[in-house]
Formats: sequence, C-alpha cells, structure tokens
Amino acid sequence: MIMRFGRICVLVVLAMALLGSGGVFAASTDTGGPIEKRPEGFDTPELSRSRFLGWIRRDLSRRIPGEETLIKQYLDEWEFQFETLTINNRIFAINIDVDNKYPYDITLLDVDCDGIYETKVEEKPGQQRVDMAIPECVFRVSAEPSR
Repeated sequence: MIMRFGRICVLVVLAMALLGSGGVFAASTDTGGPIEKRPEGFDTPELSRSRFLGWIRRDLSRRIPGEETLIKQYLDEWEFQFETLTINNRIFAINIDVDNKYPYDITLLDVDCDGIYETKVEEKPGQQRVDMAIPECVFRVSAEPSR
C-alpha cells in the first residue's frame, strides 16, 4: 500500500483555521490570489475510474473527538494522485497533485456539502499559504444520504 500525504500543511491549516475563522477562507494578502470560485463547480477526478491507494484518519477538528477526518488516496486514469477529505461521510475537499511532486497543487472545496466543488485553491511556489476552514455543513449530521 502506497501512503504519501503531501498536503499535510493544508490539513494542519484547515484544523488551525477552525479555531479562529468563522468564514470559509481567511483573507489573503495576495491580490491575484490563488482562490478561484465558480458557482457551477470545477471538474473533479472520477472516483469510479481511479485506483484506490490507501487511507488514514487524522484529527483536524476539536469539534469532534478523536480522528474524525478520513483521508483516502487515489491514482486517476492519467496517473495523477489525489486525495479526498471526509467528515461525517461527507467529502468536503479534494487535493490534486498534477506534477507528481510534493505538495499537492490544487485543492477543490465544497463549501456547502451539495457535491459541487465551487472553490479552487491553486498554490504556487512563493505564494502565501491560504488558510482554509472546514465547512460548517460537515458537522451537521442529517438523515439525508451523503455524497
């Protein structure tokens, strides 16, 4: 089983952002900014055509005791590695590696748990890191089926 977790820094930032951020993103000082929003959503890797590599649980939130975040890693049909981040059976983020080098290059975020990844964060070398909070919707447990 291959286990490579290149986006640990973003995972830590996700957890830290929960402590002091009410919004989805903290302000970025880079006016060009690595954040792009698209209401219709961004294309995501196809899980059904991807090879599962492994999984791990991490504690990214103080709101739920224990290791509540499930991180699953995949290799897509074009050999790009990506991982999904899930809390309460809701995938809220996808990290995508397009150059096979640490760290992951793109993060797609579903801020309202509707299955549409409308926020894209593409970090490039030399840019200030973006502080992202875990979306509130993943903490609401409901009877509706998860996505």
